[in-house]
Amino acid sequence: MTFDTAASPDTGPASYSIRQFQAGDAAALANVFKSAVHGIASQFYSPEQIAAWCPEAPPEEAFRQKMSDGRAVWVAADAADIPVAFIDLEADGHIDMLFCDPIAAGQGVAAALYRRLEAAAQRQGIGLLYVEASEAARGFFERMGFALDKRRDFERRGVKIHNYRMVKILE
Repeated sequence: MTFDTAASPDTGPASYSIRQFQAGDAAALANVFKSAVHGIASQFYSPEQIAAWCPEAPPEEAFRQKMSDGRAVWVAADAADIPVAFIDLEADGHIDMLFCDPIAAGQGVAAALYRRLEAAAQRQGIGLLYVEASEAARGFFERMGFALDKRRDFERRGVKIHNYRMVKILE
C-alpha cells in the first residue's frame, strides 16, 4: 500500500508505503522510537521524564528480537524504503508501540498504520484493542475511537511518569 500525503510548503508531496517489518529494519525503528520520544513526546513530558523513558536508541539486536517475537508489525517507509513510523499488534489486541519520526508526523502516516492494524485485528477476530498511550499519543487514539480507561502513574529509572490505558471495542 502506498499513499501520498498532503503537500508541505517545505518538502512538497511525500509518498509513504506500508509493509511488514523486516529484520533489517531494527536499527531504523530503534532510531524512529528515539526520535519520536525526544522530538514529539518531549512537548508533553519534562526533560527528566524523557531521559528516563528513552536515554538513547534501544540496541538494534534487542529491538529486532522484540519486533520478531510473534507480534505483527507494520512499517511506514519513505520512497527510499527508509522507515519513518511503525505500529505493532500483539495476539491479545495490545498495541505496545506506535511511533512516528517527527519528519513524518502530522501527515497521516500514523493513521494509515493504525487502519492497517485495525483491519488485521478484525480479520483475526480480535474484539478489543488496548494501548497504554503516552500524553503525546492520547489525542491520536481518541480520534481513532479509543476510550480512556484510566491514567497510569509509574516510575521509570526513578522518575515519575504517566500514560493512559485506552480501549476500543471492534465490531
